[in-house]
Amino acid sequence: MAQESKEMYEFRKQLKFLKKQRGQGTELISVYIRPDSNVNETSNRLRDEYGQAANIKSKSTRKNVQTAIDRILTMLKGVNKPPEHGVAIFAGMIKNNVELFNIIPPDDIAVSIYRCDSTFFTDPLDDMYEQKDSYGLVVMDRREATFALLKGKKTTVFKHITSTVPGKHHKGGQSAMRMQRLIEQATHEFFVEIGELCNLSFAGKEVKAIIFGGPGPTKFSFLNGDYLFNNVRVKIKSTPDTSYTDEFGIREVQEKASDVIKDLEVAAEKDLLDKFLKEAVTNGLATYGFNEVKTALENGQADKLLISEGVDEAKIDELTAIAEQRGTHIEMISEETAEGQQFRLAFAGIGAFLRYKTQQ
Repeated sequence: MAQESKEMYEFRKQLKFLKKQRGQGTELISVYIRPDSNVNETSNRLRDEYGQAANIKSKSTRKNVQTAIDRILTMLKGVNKPPEHGVAIFAGMIKNNVELFNIIPPDDIAVSIYRCDSTFFTDPLDDMYEQKDSYGLVVMDRREATFALLKGKKTTVFKHITSTVPGKHHKGGQSAMRMQRLIEQATHEFFVEIGELCNLSFAGKEVKAIIFGGPGPTKFSFLNGDYLFNNVRVKIKSTPDTSYTDEFGIREVQEKASDVIKDLEVAAEKDLLDKFLKEAVTNGLATYGFNEVKTALENGQADKLLISEGVDEAKIDELTAIAEQRGTHIEMISEETAEGQQFRLAFAGIGAFLRYKTQQ
């Protein structure tokens, strides 16, 4: 997670730079290539756009657009297949030079785009800003259950199962008792199947929490039973009621999960900063300040680097480079919470947990 935090910071920094750029006219080129795209087809389209650019009236804009397209075509020569998540390519006149930039995104690019405008088109990348842990989503009743993974704003339904639980019956006497036993047995077997899928799908560290929904009390009957591993059960953070138990139910849970997920992320950062504050004020296993942290990183004393996203970029780059060389965990701290703001003001946004204390 720490390495992802650093990579996400670099990703945001690239996007921030691209958003600031402005063309003299509609001369900044943005190209998005999906992971399953045919690179040759993309190159052919760019050649068509190069030809169309000959119709641009402004001589300087025409030249800049064609030069930018040519730079992209040169980059794509010899490329047979896009990277795992696709690639976003940007080219245009920046400070009197046609510059070329490419971003390998943290998630799949979903659309193929060519855009020529006075600004770079970054909308498809904007949703990839935030740190993206995975969250398990489940909706169930006695008839069916649906399972999904939520990562960022992308929800992937990966399993839907149905039960053999009999429906309502109107028999009496011994027939009613026999039918009730059949219902209870089929319900138990269905709950076992749900539990096995949850244990298999959500036990890994990459799944941070589970939102477990459904209409009525059936979900609680399942959760109160002995169907889940303990390391899966403790991840269940919310049990919202839903009207549906299919993909529509997953959508309901996703809408209701946003506040839960935000609270979980804020709580995790709060716990980290509370622990740091306790160590720092008691002269424990923590240090802060640029020079002190840099020294701790260089001599291998630092166990985890904490650095605010609001710190000067040059300092962030210098400290994170040392941390990566030393194999030190990196945590980027946001300034969107009270604790993050306090860390920025009280400790200049730079701190580290230590493996051991310096001998006096």
